[in-house]
Amino acid sequence: MAKNQYKYGRSKELKVARALRNGGANVHVSPASKGAADLVAKFPSGTVWSVQVKSTRSGTTAMPNAKDAGRLKQIATKSKSTAVVARVSSKGIDYRSIRSGRTLSPPKSGV
Repeated sequence: MAKNQYKYGRSKELKVARALRNGGANVHVSPASKGAADLVAKFPSGTVWSVQVKSTRSGTTAMPNAKDAGRLKQIATKSKSTAVVARVSSKGIDYRSIRSGRTLSPPKSGV
């Protein structure tokens, strides 16, 4: 079961990476989902997001627990990036600031 959960989560990470790339970002996907951020997205505007992807097969997608949120904030502070949670559901992808909880939109590409 754990392997299937990993595959499911990884597929959602790749879905978010594709969506961000389609918006003009240069995206690095963390190998084997190790570390606080699953993705690092660099936008043409200079904005950088450290992204933790959360998904669920049913119901409401959870936010990271306090420990994971703290690690993501720490990584984002060190790398001068914005700590973001990408919540993937059947309705699409919802980007939220881990610090404020406000909804974010990927910066528009300058082209």
